[in-house]
Amino acid sequence: MLEIQRLSTLALLQVFSGKNLDYALIEARKQAKGTLTDHERSSLQDCAYGVLRHRLEIECLLQLLFSRRPPDDSLKTLLMVAAYQLLYTRQAPHAVVSHGVETAVLFGGEGVKGFVNGLLRNLLRQKEALLTQVHASLEGRYSHPQWWIERLQQDHPDHWEVLLQQAQKHPPMTLRVNRRNNSVEQYRTRLIAAGLQAEPFGQDGLMLERPVPVGQLPGFDQGSVSVQDGAAQYAVTLMGLHSGQRVLDACAAPGGKTAHMLERGNGLDVLAIDVEPGRVKKMEGDLRRLGLTAQCLCADASRPETWWDGRPFDRILLDAPCSGSGVVRRHPDIKWLRRPEDIPVMAERQRRLLSQLWPLLRRGGRLVYATCSLFKQENADVINHFLETTTGVHQMTVANLLENSSVKEMVPDVGVPVWNQGQLLPDEAHDGFYYAVLQKS
Repeated sequence: MLEIQRLSTLALLQVFSGKNLDYALIEARKQAKGTLTDHERSSLQDCAYGVLRHRLEIECLLQLLFSRRPPDDSLKTLLMVAAYQLLYTRQAPHAVVSHGVETAVLFGGEGVKGFVNGLLRNLLRQKEALLTQVHASLEGRYSHPQWWIERLQQDHPDHWEVLLQQAQKHPPMTLRVNRRNNSVEQYRTRLIAAGLQAEPFGQDGLMLERPVPVGQLPGFDQGSVSVQDGAAQYAVTLMGLHSGQRVLDACAAPGGKTAHMLERGNGLDVLAIDVEPGRVKKMEGDLRRLGLTAQCLCADASRPETWWDGRPFDRILLDAPCSGSGVVRRHPDIKWLRRPEDIPVMAERQRRLLSQLWPLLRRGGRLVYATCSLFKQENADVINHFLETTTGVHQMTVANLLENSSVKEMVPDVGVPVWNQGQLLPDEAHDGFYYAVLQKS
C-alpha cells in the first residue's frame, strides 16, 4: 500500500499542476519501473480517480482538521489519498494510517510522522461529524467547482442535482460488438462462457455487469469487440448509412465511431480526419485490430481547403471537441482542469467547425453534430445559431430517428429523461451526450 500511496500522490500532483490524468498515471507507473502487479495498477488508478471524484469533499474535510496552516502540496496530496482510502475503500484503517505515516516521510521527512498519524486518527474518530459540516455546502457535498454547479442549475434546473450525483459514481462499461465477426447474442454467449454477464444495449452494445480489463474480453485482440459507451453508439444510427455513401468523420480520433460505421455497413467510402498525429496513428491501429479500412488523414477539420478534394459527402459526423462535462465520472480530472472561460472559446470553435464543414455536404445529405457535453452553450446554442444564420437546413428529431431504427434502450429509473431536445443525460447505463441531426435541402 505504501507504494500505491506514493505513486497516487505523484500522479495527483501532476493533475493539480495542469496535466491530464491519463498522462499523470503513465508517468507515475514509470516510477514503479515495471514492478506493479495488476492488482496494484488497479489500486493506483482507483486512488487517483477516487480523489479527483471527491476532491473538494476531502479538501474541506482536511481543512477542518488542520490546527495550523496547511502542509505543503506534496504532503497535503498524500493526506488526500489516505483520506480517500479511509472514506471510500475497504482497506484496513490501521494499515492506511500506518502506511500513510511511512509514505509521509518520503515527502516531508521524519518530522511529519506525528502530524500525519494524529490527523488521520482524528479523521477516523470524527468522520461523521466532519462530513456533516462539509456536506452543508454544495461544493463539499458534490465535489464540483461552484461555477460548474451554477451552470448545471441554469441549464438543467429540474435535474442538476441528479447530474451531480451521477458524476460521483463509477461509469458503466459497455461493449460494441463487431457484427462483421459475430452477432450481439453470439458474443454475449462467449462472455457468459468466460464468466461475464452483460445486458443488450442499443443495436450493437452489451453493458457488462461489472467492468473488467480488456484482456479478459473474449476475442478483443482479434477484433470481435470494442469498448464504447452506449451514448456514443447512437451516432452511427442517427447517420442513416447506406452502401455506396461517401462519409466524413471529422475530429474522428480515437476512431470508435469510424469503426462503428464500417462495422455497420459494407461499401462505405469513409474519410476520417483528426488534427493530432498521435491520435490518428492510434485510430489506424484500432482499425487494423478490427479488420477495417478507412482513409485516415491528419488534418484540421476547420480548414477544408487544405485537405478536401472537392467531392461532396453524403454524410458528415462532427463529433466536436467540447468540455467533456457529460463524461466527467469517466474522466474526473476534467472538472478541475476546465475553467468557466473555456466554454465560450469551445463554443466558438464548434460554430466555426460547423460552418466550415456544412458546404462539403451534398444536397439531401445529413450532418450529425455531437458533443459529450451537458452545457447548452456548446449544444443547443451552437445549433440554434447555425439555424439562424444558415439557409437550406432542416433539423431532424433525434428521438423519432432512434424510434424508427428500433433501438433498444435501457432506461434506469433515476429521474432523468432519456432525450430532451437532443440532449441525453447520463444515468447508470450511459454517459451524457448531445446530438443534432441536420439535413441539407
